[in-house]
Amino acid sequence: MCQENNTIKKLEFEQLTLENRILIEHLYNKQKKNYSEIGKELGKHRSTISREIQRGLVTLLNSDLSERVEYSSVVGQKKKDKKGRNKGPDLKIGKDRQLSEYIEEKIRSKFSPEVICEEIKHKEQFETKISFKTIYNYIEMGVLLVEKADLTYGSYRKKTNERKRDSISRLKLKKGRTINDRPKEVEEREELGHWEMDLVEGTKKSGGKVLLVLSERSSRKEKIVLLPDKSQNSVISAIDKIERQLGVKNFRETFKTITTDNGSEFLNYEGIERSYTGSKIPRTKQYYANAYSSWQRGTNENINKMIRRFLPKGLSFKDVTKNRVKEIEDWINNYPRKMFNFKSSTEIYKEMKMEKALSC
Repeated sequence: MCQENNTIKKLEFEQLTLENRILIEHLYNKQKKNYSEIGKELGKHRSTISREIQRGLVTLLNSDLSERVEYSSVVGQKKKDKKGRNKGPDLKIGKDRQLSEYIEEKIRSKFSPEVICEEIKHKEQFETKISFKTIYNYIEMGVLLVEKADLTYGSYRKKTNERKRDSISRLKLKKGRTINDRPKEVEEREELGHWEMDLVEGTKKSGGKVLLVLSERSSRKEKIVLLPDKSQNSVISAIDKIERQLGVKNFRETFKTITTDNGSEFLNYEGIERSYTGSKIPRTKQYYANAYSSWQRGTNENINKMIRRFLPKGLSFKDVTKNRVKEIEDWINNYPRKMFNFKSSTEIYKEMKMEKALSC
């Protein structure tokens, strides 16, 4: 009995052969056996079988043009061979299966390689320490079972050679409201209360739900509101609601300035600045970025990319709920940021508010 257990234990750490993969293909596709059952037949750990099947999955067409997903021993072997050619003799991650699975799981949970490396430094169970650049290399090489699209910014590329159109700026009627007129302290990002505002859309279908996104420039704290459409009235109603929740005085202190693009949904600056109470004292001050200058709202642009990890471009927001939007907002606000020494925006925001309170 002991000899049998030792044999199985030894087999678990042997690499899969092409014959093993052909058997896996039969057991998984034809006999519909699960990872544990297949592992038992091959004398392998279920994690080994799981990783192999995920590596060799392919999508095939049925006769009725419907799709099915199956494991291919040929694809699995090709990826194994490619991995063997690329990884070289001294991969840092070596045979540390626990570490590789930890990294893969974190990437699928939308953590960046920088954040993952910082967490690994503080975990005693991992003897191997690697850099975030190494993780990027492993993804390129196919060593880790994740794709570049799984990375927070992995599937987004900057557009090049954009066709610039000559147009009459809408800001000619907004004297004193361009980004050039904005207070200098806003650019320095040392004071809380200066926000950028944008819309994130689903499909381009008219009348669909959109997200109103407010990004605080210093702490990168995010406020996301689900709107029924992208009209000016919906934008103003959402800001009115936030003001009611915070209170008039607190809103003025929280939202000192708001910078937007020149979209038609933001052109009613009077409605955006006017308090829902009808007070003559403006609740905020709105400024407009220059046309074709998205970099002037860089905080918005970067955080919008994080939102797209949950709600990709082209996805209809028809079934998106307020609870789902709140989950995304909380994830972004609690995400460890490299720029803040791996503290979250929520932590930075609280610290800055505390510092302000102590200085008063």
